[in-house]
Amino acid sequence: MNPANFQNTWVVFCLYSQERVIRNYQQLEALLEILLRSGVQGILLVDNSSGALNAEIHQFTCLSPKVRQISGSNKYGEFSAWVEGIEYVVEEHGAKSFILFNDTVFSHFKLFYWKIINFLGQIERYSMRETPIQLGETVNLPYQSAVMGVSHNHFVRSALFYLNEPASGLFVAGCNKVFKQAEGAFRETNSFEMLKHFFNESGVYHVGRWLFSGGWYGSKPYDQFEPRLLELKVTAIACEHLTSATCIQHGGKAADSNLQRNFKLAEQLRLLTAQLVGNPLFSFKMLRKLKRK
Repeated sequence: MNPANFQNTWVVFCLYSQERVIRNYQQLEALLEILLRSGVQGILLVDNSSGALNAEIHQFTCLSPKVRQISGSNKYGEFSAWVEGIEYVVEEHGAKSFILFNDTVFSHFKLFYWKIINFLGQIERYSMRETPIQLGETVNLPYQSAVMGVSHNHFVRSALFYLNEPASGLFVAGCNKVFKQAEGAFRETNSFEMLKHFFNESGVYHVGRWLFSGGWYGSKPYDQFEPRLLELKVTAIACEHLTSATCIQHGGKAADSNLQRNFKLAEQLRLLTAQLVGNPLFSFKMLRKLKRK
């Protein structure tokens, strides 16, 4: 990796669950160390825990002077945290590209060292594009959907993803549009009318089935959903879909990063060998810290 390719990139890491952060602390610390080693300009920790994670966040900030923290509102979970983080960085440092994730990242992905290195390598390949680029794990939809009036047939999951500078502006604008729409949507008494505030009819059907009819592990009937959880889930889905849709609408890409792909042994060895030759001690340290318990 060439650090020059990451000098205009910031990381925004949203923290909320003390239990998750403590359980995955070693892996999260390793991920931050790898990102610092790649040459990112800075890492911003957005604390959505109302201070419950002060000790853990302090430990993270001790990794480097590049690691800073702000308090998040947690109004719309990780999405409001990412928007608040991006807006903070842009106000302080100007427009940037961003790597975004939250404390569930190791719950969603088996992030072996070579997968992180491969992800960063793909960021390098896309970093100089002038069109909007969103990079992460893509999900193909079995239907043509429209979110907030923008058509799309796939999106990038928000567990860990990259936005170049043009895409980061679209992300903030799109999320704020969803947040504004949410102010009236959750006053609706039935799920169809609520989801219509965000999606076209086919989108309403499929998102509704996923949320209320067994698609998601936490699925339950609409009238049994805890209101706060429902608001967070629906706004998150809308923000995920809209970010990818607007990148494509503006002539860019919502591209797959291979985070879930099973790498062949030869690929693993190639990625690892390149790191071991250049940074043997650091690489062995990261391999050890990222080893699943």
